[in-house]
Amino acid sequence: MGLMDGVKNVLGDLAAATERTIAEVGGQNIPMAFAKFYPGGLAGFLDRLRENGHGSEVDTWLQGRDPRPVPAGAIEACLPEPVAEGMARDLSLSRERLGTALAEFLPATVAGASEGGRLTPQPVFSSTQVVGKAAG
Repeated sequence: MGLMDGVKNVLGDLAAATERTIAEVGGQNIPMAFAKFYPGGLAGFLDRLRENGHGSEVDTWLQGRDPRPVPAGAIEACLPEPVAEGMARDLSLSRERLGTALAEFLPATVAGASEGGRLTPQPVFSSTQVVGKAAG
């Protein structure tokens, strides 16, 4: 086995480990990560997606049937950098994979946390200090 084969194997192993982490994380830890790092928690984030033109997609998630995707880039655009960094750490993902993981798992997560087309009460621990603003 040559050096390039070894590098390919290592990179393949890293990619596989990342995919396993995403699969293991699934949606179970996402609401808590939003509670910790996003002002307003998961509900606040869904409101932000609506404000950015993705309300019909969010509604399909809340209804729990035929969820329509939101592109990873659109999800990333709604996450301030300090929030994204904290969530990535909390979910054991690289910062670069966070948007993709949320795009994949957020629809089912929201559906699982909804009843009758509405998000059930969610914990919220974040504050404006978490996203880098002074309290005041």
